[in-house]
Amino acid sequence: MKKIQQLTKKAQYGIYFLLPLLTILVIFIMQHIFPFGQNTLFTYDLNEQYVDFFAFYRDTILHHPSQFFYSFTNGLGGETVGLWAYYLLSPFNLLLLLVPAKYITVGVLVITLLKYGFAGYAICYFLGHTFNNQKVEKYLPMVSVFYPLMGWAIANQFNIMWLDVLILLPFMLYGIEKIISTDKFLYFTVFVALTLLINFYMGYMACIFACLYFVWTAVRQWNGWKNFGQHAWRFALGGILGATAVSFLLMPAYYDISHSKGQYMLANIPIKIEYAPWKMISKFLIGTVNDEQIQGGLPNLFIGSAIIIGFILYFVAKRIPLKEKIAAFLVSGFLFLSLCFSPLDLFWHIFQYPVFYPYRFSFVIGIWMVILAIRGLTMIGKPQKYQLFIAFIIPIIGLLLIAIQYKNFDFLNNQKIILSAFFFCLMFIALSLTLLLDHEKIRNLRAKSLALLAVLILAIVEAGTNADLTLKVFQWTKQTDFAAFTTALDSDAKWIKENVKADEFYRIAKTYQRTENDSLQGSYNGISNFSSTQRAAVTKLMDDLGQPTYTGKVNYTKGTPLTDAIFNIQYYLAPANQFENLNGSNVTPAISYRPDVSYYTRIHESSSAVTYSNPLAMGIGFAANRNVYHLPEMSTDNAAANQNAVMNAITGKNENYFNEIGYSIEAINCHLDNGANGTLITDNKKQPSRYTVILRNVTAQPYYIQMDSNILWNANIKINDHPLPGVGNIAHPALINVAANVPGSTIKIEIEPIDGNAISLGSLRVYQFDLSKLQQDVYQVKQDEFKLSYKGKLNLEGTINIPNNQDTLMTTIPYSSGWHAQVDGKSVKIKKALGAFVAVPMKSGKHTVTLSFWPPLLNIGIVVSVLTWIILLMVWRKERQ
Repeated sequence: MKKIQQLTKKAQYGIYFLLPLLTILVIFIMQHIFPFGQNTLFTYDLNEQYVDFFAFYRDTILHHPSQFFYSFTNGLGGETVGLWAYYLLSPFNLLLLLVPAKYITVGVLVITLLKYGFAGYAICYFLGHTFNNQKVEKYLPMVSVFYPLMGWAIANQFNIMWLDVLILLPFMLYGIEKIISTDKFLYFTVFVALTLLINFYMGYMACIFACLYFVWTAVRQWNGWKNFGQHAWRFALGGILGATAVSFLLMPAYYDISHSKGQYMLANIPIKIEYAPWKMISKFLIGTVNDEQIQGGLPNLFIGSAIIIGFILYFVAKRIPLKEKIAAFLVSGFLFLSLCFSPLDLFWHIFQYPVFYPYRFSFVIGIWMVILAIRGLTMIGKPQKYQLFIAFIIPIIGLLLIAIQYKNFDFLNNQKIILSAFFFCLMFIALSLTLLLDHEKIRNLRAKSLALLAVLILAIVEAGTNADLTLKVFQWTKQTDFAAFTTALDSDAKWIKENVKADEFYRIAKTYQRTENDSLQGSYNGISNFSSTQRAAVTKLMDDLGQPTYTGKVNYTKGTPLTDAIFNIQYYLAPANQFENLNGSNVTPAISYRPDVSYYTRIHESSSAVTYSNPLAMGIGFAANRNVYHLPEMSTDNAAANQNAVMNAITGKNENYFNEIGYSIEAINCHLDNGANGTLITDNKKQPSRYTVILRNVTAQPYYIQMDSNILWNANIKINDHPLPGVGNIAHPALINVAANVPGSTIKIEIEPIDGNAISLGSLRVYQFDLSKLQQDVYQVKQDEFKLSYKGKLNLEGTINIPNNQDTLMTTIPYSSGWHAQVDGKSVKIKKALGAFVAVPMKSGKHTVTLSFWPPLLNIGIVVSVLTWIILLMVWRKERQ
């Protein structure tokens, strides 16, 4: 009998796992997700970042384990401990090793399904063991659907690394229950450590909620202040030991992120109510997500009608002690205030406003409401009419308020409001019958079973409908497009790797891309990067040089021969006909137009792209003037001047590589106010307008036009009738290559205002680039290049000759205190060049130089972790006794 009961219990938990998994699987099939169609789950940051991180994950584990610490495929190069800690340590990711690279889409699908399933299992395990009675078990199937498929999870499904917290948090909370009931904290410590290890960002939020849950649980099981103090001590000690147990990860990750994402923390915390609090009611409805909401909207709060009803019943249940309700009310007030009061909002987000995906902590609202709902449904007893009335009328008033004001919400329509009301009313009837039948003297098992079955079916349909309406908003990447691009990129990158010298350090750039992290996808040294660990100093310098940048993002799409040389772009990939490629391709989606690569040497051609070798690439390091120790004063409106300044700081000269030239104009249905760099005004907004910059009889030199976001975001730009590809986020003006190697030609740059917008042309300038002058200076620098004799993943060795007028080896390796230098066998302290790169001071003459990397704070983190594990071993032995 005992074995049968155990098997029955396992079968129950198997159902809790399968219910959410199968529900969301049906939705994915309806959405034609590959292999059930050509859509993939890749959208937003899962498409733009994480899938490339997954490729990096595979490459690290299968081929280059040193990339746990550092990789030159990470932008210009950078620590990767923060990358692993923030994105990649979910144990589910191991499944990615089992699928071919081009079918990583299937691996991500399986992982997503499993995370939904295990979230259902976890919440039911926690509730079933915490409130262990038959009444709880009745509602667990419904909870196993509503909790994993809460609005937060569906709206953030593409932030796949966050979903693990839905699995781990219930076990962490169960650890708190064990502290209170058994005085043992090791269980809690283990799950604090696991949560912080797998994703420290979500782990931080989970730990905050754990503090709130501890207070409520201590009040719920109150046994005097003495016991409370003892339990609080064990709770605090367990949490601290959980964090120090993974110090080997958290400490180097802290250093990494403090020099990247951490640089954008707010110096002053605003004190304000972020929106009218009543508006958050709208987010409990079905399908309340659109693109604007994802970027910066209200918190995602959908949790299901049954949970809302149970949550209200908790506060009117007579069997629940008043002190417990007061504690729950205070916790609820704090949580809901956090959703609209900026200091608390920032506190949950480590004092940074999120870039997209606001109120990332709102999953704790979901689990909190689930806990109180189950407590309410199981403690209400036979509900009285007034209790049911309160549970009915409060949500109905909220629905009526939103229905009256729905035009203020661009994510709502009549259909969603009616559906929400329909599901709520049906669920209210089903739950009411379940509660009432449970206390009938004549126990009608069939009626009770039917009522519970209705609750479950309604839960599945309601949660599934919300998921379907939400996911329809997303723009999915096609499997054919993803596979075609990655296959071609891997092939072209592989050819370069197989045909370079063993110790040659090179970087690759392209005129096309799928994402800024293509270098991680293709496992080559690149320059663009998009992650929360992107070095802030490098981002700032790239911004000054006219590259599109954003928080955590550099997109090297507006390069010139000068920046290609400095950043050692040894190889360039571009379609054979860049003009034709501007019209669109899934294999080589255009991101920039660089006719100036025609000056480089054409060395290979595949079916997708031509490979060019850049003879001007200056190497990973070179002898430089000591001026590089001081970042030149950068202009906010002249990218050409900034590029000149950087090159002159390296050489110690005062050259001008960009010469501003005049141009002709042609205006159709528009005119300029206040001269050539004034404001472009459309005469008749009902008719198209066009302002054309004309360069006649150009020479063989390259030409660039400078434009800023006022122009690029408010107008369509064409070059000789071909559309300019997307420009991305630019803060400073960018230099756009419009001609190269076409002597005698006429070049027309057309500016077509969108919707007749007035456009400031204050930044517009045209330059002729002096390529011969750059060649002369670059070849002089290359005479004293850092010549590598060994190129490892974590160390570089080579020789360099420092001429009499120079005293520095400058590299384009992003600065980190993890880099260490030896010159002729003696340690030398590294310095910053241009405010962003590693430089090594040294005297003139020939030197042997070794550069090696080890993550800062890793050693001390390991020591702290080992000491903690020893303590935890002693705690384990004591708790066993």
